[in-house]
Amino acid sequence: MAIIRDRDLIPDLNDIPVEMLVSCINEHQQGLERLNKLDKYYKGNHDILNRKDSMTGLPNNKLVANHAKYITDIATGYVLGNPVKYDGSQIEPITNAFKLNDIVSHDSELGKDLSMFGVGRELYYMSSDDVPVPKVTVIDPRQLFLVVDDTVEYKSMFALHYYERKDINNKVIGYKVNVYTSELIVIYHSTNLKDFEMVDIKDHFFGSVPVVEFWNNEEQQGDYEQQISLLDAYNALQSDRVNDKEQLVDALLKIKGVSLGDDTAEASKTIKLLKELKVLELPEDGEADWLTKQLTESEVEVLRQAIKSDIHEFSMVPDLTDENFASNVSGVAMKYKLFGLEQLAVTKQRYFVQGLRERLAMFARILSVKGKAVDTSDVTITMTRNLPANDLETAQIIATLAGSVSNETLIKLLSFVQNAKEEIERLNAQKDQEVKRNQQAFGMPMDGDPNEDEADDEAAA
Repeated sequence: MAIIRDRDLIPDLNDIPVEMLVSCINEHQQGLERLNKLDKYYKGNHDILNRKDSMTGLPNNKLVANHAKYITDIATGYVLGNPVKYDGSQIEPITNAFKLNDIVSHDSELGKDLSMFGVGRELYYMSSDDVPVPKVTVIDPRQLFLVVDDTVEYKSMFALHYYERKDINNKVIGYKVNVYTSELIVIYHSTNLKDFEMVDIKDHFFGSVPVVEFWNNEEQQGDYEQQISLLDAYNALQSDRVNDKEQLVDALLKIKGVSLGDDTAEASKTIKLLKELKVLELPEDGEADWLTKQLTESEVEVLRQAIKSDIHEFSMVPDLTDENFASNVSGVAMKYKLFGLEQLAVTKQRYFVQGLRERLAMFARILSVKGKAVDTSDVTITMTRNLPANDLETAQIIATLAGSVSNETLIKLLSFVQNAKEEIERLNAQKDQEVKRNQQAFGMPMDGDPNEDEADDEAAA
């Protein structure tokens, strides 16, 4: 989350005291342990991998069932799998700038950070081209943070981006620290994040701190953060399950009433013969059986299913491989099965749209500097869920509502239509061409009034 500081502690917001920078960096680093753990779990580096090997030589499997990655990938794909749509009277300059930034891929990357860390941050800058254009990039929240004031509006005061500096041998020699204010980019070099040497100052022209912070939810928690204990339990259960199987294979043979030999050498020879001949002769009172551990597989499976069910229930991301998601399930039934995921998506969307409006304002300001005035007050932001589309059912709905709802609204329902207005224009142009072809086929003029020739004949008479 953003770091909060008293506005009165900074006399000039374009000249941040070094003491303030050090204080904010220290506070930011206190939360890195949590973020690092969330990142490790997404990448499959779970705590089960650190389990110590048994001193008795027993099996110690370390299995990772990466539900964390599954939860993030499904939640992100469901909410941001389809491009965000923008409608507005003056939105075209901004959408053109978005295309240059490949904003669809950018949003997916940002959504992944939100799902993992609970927060995502993007940095705005001007490209280094001969004709600079506004650009935006996602920065790891472990390297970038935003500082806001302590008012109810939480206005941005400055942002700080710091990362390691390395020499030609890729050895870390310090840090590069970029401080972003509402007007300037102040660049420092530091060896220990306590002593700073200013190396450059630049203007950025965005009219405000060029960093926007997105939230995943009000608590700024990741989608699988509260399920980590369940993930650990599932990994431990599956690992021990395999351990038990291996111990069963390595069972001991118990022999009663017979000796395999008088010494170790003779016993070893006897055991070797038993392995080769697969025959064991015992006296009348002799017994032989295996010392095995009794496995209650059914009970273990019940526990595994219970833990797995809890993981999906509390994360609100369903198990799509479950038989309840069969291909023959109706659209309405599918919506009920995805009800939990939809509630998660509604929360994620609400906070994501807030960040998108800040992004629109950021691009509008920089475009105005370049001489393109853009008003984003009437922009409508539409986010469409990424679900298998039943276009046949949608077409039936459109046919039923035709004449009662505008064509533009109906056409927006079709999954394969990206821009309803452009589609209507193409449809009207196609109809005009068909009319002209029909007129030409029946010998009628292609332009003007088809009764024009009859009127000329009457005038001549």
